[in-house]
This record gives sequence, C-alpha cells and structure tokens, in this order.
Amino acid sequence: MYQILVDGDLKENIRYENHSFPVDIYRDDYGLFADHTMNCHWHGELEFNQVACGSVDFYLNGVKVPLQAGESIFINSGVLHMARQKNRTEKTIVQGVTFDAGLFTRGNTGLAFLKYFEGKTEGFKWNETSAEGKVVTEALKELVGLDRETYGYELYCMSLLSKIWYYTTVRMEQESLPEQKRSHNGGVKRILSHIHEHFQERITVEDLVETANISRSEAFRCFKQYAGVSPMAYVNDYRLSRAAELLAGTGQNVTEVCFACGFTDTSYFVKLFREKYGIPPLKYRKKFSGQ
Repeated sequence: MYQILVDGDLKENIRYENHSFPVDIYRDDYGLFADHTMNCHWHGELEFNQVACGSVDFYLNGVKVPLQAGESIFINSGVLHMARQKNRTEKTIVQGVTFDAGLFTRGNTGLAFLKYFEGKTEGFKWNETSAEGKVVTEALKELVGLDRETYGYELYCMSLLSKIWYYTTVRMEQESLPEQKRSHNGGVKRILSHIHEHFQERITVEDLVETANISRSEAFRCFKQYAGVSPMAYVNDYRLSRAAELLAGTGQNVTEVCFACGFTDTSYFVKLFREKYGIPPLKYRKKFSGQ
C-alpha cells in the first residue's frame, strides 16, 4: 500500500536514476495504491500513461478521462491529476513515462525546440482508432519494454520519445484550452496543500475557503470538479488514508491513530473507516501489517 510522495504544494519531485537523462519509465499496480487510487499531485515533467490491463478513471484538473486496456493519456506539465481503479476485482496495471522538457530544450539548440513545449492543453486521451493514436500507442509499448542495459538504450529511448512528442504537439495545436479554464487550478492546489499539512488539526470550511482566496461557492464547485468530492469529504478521506498507513506501519492503537489523524471521536472514526475499507481498523491492521 503506497501513495505518490508529494511536498507541501502537492508537487511530486521525480527521482531519476540518472539526472543527466531525465526520463522515468514505470509500471504501477493499482492494487498496491492506498484505496486503489493514485493520489492528487502534479509535477513539472510531461507524462504519458498507458493501461496495460484493467481500467482506470483519470482526472486532469477535475475533468474525468476514463481509460480501458490499450488506451493512453497525455498529461501536461503542471496539471493537477489523480487516477482511480474502476473495478477493484480485476488486475489493473498502468505503465508510462515522465520526462523533463530539458531533454530536448537544453544546450545550444534549446531555442529551436522551445516552441514545441508551449502548448496550453492540459491533456487528452490517445486510443488506437486513429493512425496517429496507433503510432503513439505502439511507441509507448515499445518504450516501456526497452532493456536499460542494452547498448544505445538512451539513443533509442530518445528516438521513441521524439516520435511520441511530435504527434502530441501536433494534436496540442488543435486542442489548446483557453487560459481562463485553468484559472482556479491554483485555488484547488492551495486547498489540497492546506489539508495535507493540517489534517491532524481542526479544519473548517472557512479555513479552506480563505486558503483558496476565492468565493465559497466557487471554491466548492471547483474543488468538486477537480477532486471528485467536496472539500470536507476529502478531509475525511485523506485522514482515513493516513490512518490506514499508521495501522499497517506502526504499533499505535486505534485510539492513538484516531487522534493522530485529526478525528476526535473513536466510534465515528471506526464507522468511517469500515465504510471506506470494508473492515474495521483492527482487522485492517491484521490483514496488511503482517502482525
């Protein structure tokens, strides 16, 4: 059970094996994510995800993008995103790549490539129904399957990324979003950041609205659009996910976990925990802690 590690601003800092080659290729098993959900985050890198098996609902700045096996999604730099496994009974694997634009724009030739990284599109889904989608899908599959120990790995990886990025930039030109549609991204990020930093404390609706620096109605509307639930529902959901981590990873008793995660009533905490995870806290600990 794990989550994407983020800082106070919900930014994920990608750790590359080799910082001189800022490309990260991965395979995520959604059965190992806490609550089968990739938590909300963003990063400065560009990202492509492809569903190898199962099905996943991605959310890009609140816009739902459902993906089936074989379909892929592009997520632009700086876009707040999360994903949730649709059917918890089926195996769900998502493979993908994140890379820094500096891979292309660094050095003396950087200016020649900058124009290809200025698109405002937040992201979109690729599938195999179009000629371009088929090329991108096959290139992503090949990229994920590359052997890093093979001579010329970096060169071949770059060639596949160049092909993928060429078709992506062409489509970005056609699907760029007006800037005003992104205007409340920052407010939602501030609310999420406040929740993550202060979940152990008392949090009120007024605290969150003040943090967002927008009207109450707009804060609720935008947050639900971006995160899929109301701000206070997200507070409880986040507290429960942290409680699950403590139950599986520490020896704290249920009451200690309850108060450590911002709840003030043990009975209410146990009730919410059972609703979310299907079993009470002690059974959850026994199942996932190995004790």
